[in-house]
Amino acid sequence: MFRFVLASNMSSVVTRVNKPRTRRAAPRVRTGCKTCKIRRVKCDEEKPHCKRCTSTGRKCDGYSTSPPSNRTIVFSVAQSSAIQRSVGSPLTGDKDLHYLEFYHHCAAPSMSTDSFDKDFWTQSCLQMAQSEASVRHALIAIGYLNRSQTGTLKSARSSLAATCGQETFLTHYNKAIKSVAERILEPSYAPEVGLVSCLIFVGIEILRGNYDTAMLHYNNGLRILKTLRENQRRSRSKRLGSELIEKSLVPLFHRLLTTGIMYGVPTELALSIVQRSPDTPQVSFISVLEAQFAMHELRNHGLLFLRLMGENYRLTSPTPEIKLLDQQALLHALDDWWTALEDLERSTTLSQDDTITAHSLKACYYMTYIVAASVADPNQCAIDRHLPRFKAIVNHCRKVIDYSQRAGTTSPAANFTFEITIIPILNLVASRCRCPATRREAVALLERNLPREGLWDAQQQAVVLRRLIEIEEREVDPVTGWPTENARVLST
Repeated sequence: MFRFVLASNMSSVVTRVNKPRTRRAAPRVRTGCKTCKIRRVKCDEEKPHCKRCTSTGRKCDGYSTSPPSNRTIVFSVAQSSAIQRSVGSPLTGDKDLHYLEFYHHCAAPSMSTDSFDKDFWTQSCLQMAQSEASVRHALIAIGYLNRSQTGTLKSARSSLAATCGQETFLTHYNKAIKSVAERILEPSYAPEVGLVSCLIFVGIEILRGNYDTAMLHYNNGLRILKTLRENQRRSRSKRLGSELIEKSLVPLFHRLLTTGIMYGVPTELALSIVQRSPDTPQVSFISVLEAQFAMHELRNHGLLFLRLMGENYRLTSPTPEIKLLDQQALLHALDDWWTALEDLERSTTLSQDDTITAHSLKACYYMTYIVAASVADPNQCAIDRHLPRFKAIVNHCRKVIDYSQRAGTTSPAANFTFEITIIPILNLVASRCRCPATRREAVALLERNLPREGLWDAQQQAVVLRRLIEIEEREVDPVTGWPTENARVLST
């Protein structure tokens, strides 16, 4: 059984206690407002609110807008999925549904960085919201946040610390978590519901800038996947679950693992989701989407290798032979990936969107390669040999930013994307590269009003990095003009 964490500052669930009946019950009311139906009294059917309610100080909940027999066939990714079922449509009568509309038209397209997660945020979630209360309330909550915040971490933290004005958000977020906790106990519960809810909860907390709770929700999702994978091994099944799990949810959890590793997801849990070993040969790609998934895996391997090296070995000690072999296997896998991507580009005419995605993937490749190749080197200046790669990163990131800002439209939603794409990569260039011109180019790109990527705020990073450059360049080499080894600021 998996528990879902309820933030401590959320409003508590109020339980209504019914008093004993003191008068004879009237016949059931078939017409009239919802409140009078519940009270079983005659309604005068005044619109928009009946006088029977308003004259006694009660809140009139309005009138049903659809017949009780209305049926909606809801979300189905495969005929065998346990989610497929016919239910009455629950999407009428909620006064906060305009936040769901805002999510659909404004927030979801903004949160989707590319085709990799677009279907999930713009289609899968909304389809499941038809039948699952947890998903519906969670989307209303994230729609509210997108409408009320600018997208910066400063805005998020101010909202997180606010003691008032959050009633709508907290009500629906509280209902979402309560609903999924109850849903898990039902016989018809399917793991898709828990996984989708976890991803939306993670998105809510990341948008709020609350990474601790975001990672708790993410860990819950990883444990569900870990259990599914153990069941798959025991049953010797070829499939982990439904098509939704295989083709959408697992890749999204893989993609989020980069943020998870950076923000403290336990190594054991992280390793449970990483499937392919870095020494598995990469023969070819049939699409940019396939190349993207492969790069996410390699990026996660690189960050896990960095973490394991930092946890177990000191830079002053010789690197064990087995770790050097792991390092070489990862670097070879990265080179194989690059070759496979170049083969794809030569054999296929890529669309404009795929071309831009390829540029972001190449920048990610260079970042992962630099991190993996230099993790065991105690000499900070030894990273200078990667200067051509640093320059290539800046070039690829510039093309991504130019295209997105040229083709993008102004959205009323928060300037925020769920996935990290280029901000951490540019951070690496500005913080680790010693070339003054190259690192300043990276900072200049961060200052171009980029959307916040997960927990990475470009403007905040730019301020910190300019200060870092100023500190390091107080002592420079008289010949090259680059910071000396002693002047480098070591990251811990």
